[in-house]
Amino acid sequence: MFYLILAMLLVLFYIFAAPNNIRGTINLMVAVFVLVALFIALLLVFLKVLEFSSHVWVAIIMFMIAFWAMWDIHHLDKPNTKRSSRTKRDTY
Repeated sequence: MFYLILAMLLVLFYIFAAPNNIRGTINLMVAVFVLVALFIALLLVFLKVLEFSSHVWVAIIMFMIAFWAMWDIHHLDKPNTKRSSRTKRDTY
């Protein structure tokens, strides 16, 4: 609760009382804060994903293999669709 009140006071200071010559510094501090918060959130999400049970990991690996197989089939060389002029009768 203390940090919420402090954050609200800082936002109000920035909006109403901060002089223009320190707004760049405050903008940089906010940008660093946002980047650190995003990094911490991503780290916590990664740690939460590592706690999944084994069947979830098997399903994820199976989806990755299926996607790779479909991509591989899609990128195969296309067969030549033109038929040769020789027919079965011509070979006798």
